[in-house]
Amino acid sequence: MDTPRTREDAQDALESITDQIQEGISSGKYSLQEIQSMLVDKTKAAAQETDRLVHENPWAAIGIAAGIGLALGLLLPRK
Repeated sequence: MDTPRTREDAQDALESITDQIQEGISSGKYSLQEIQSMLVDKTKAAAQETDRLVHENPWAAIGIAAGIGLALGLLLPRK
């Protein structure tokens, strides 16, 4: 499985995007609309990659979702 490498790639890409946005804001290079457009594009790309990974590894996705649900269930206070 290439999942760990994909996670690394995603994290590297996110850090790169964050750096670019911060540099653009600092220099006044980007407008709010340009930043919004970049974020929408990157979010769409991330959603497509997530969709591809879930289709390639459906049981892993189910296990991860169940684990997150269990963790949230244990962490959230009950009334």
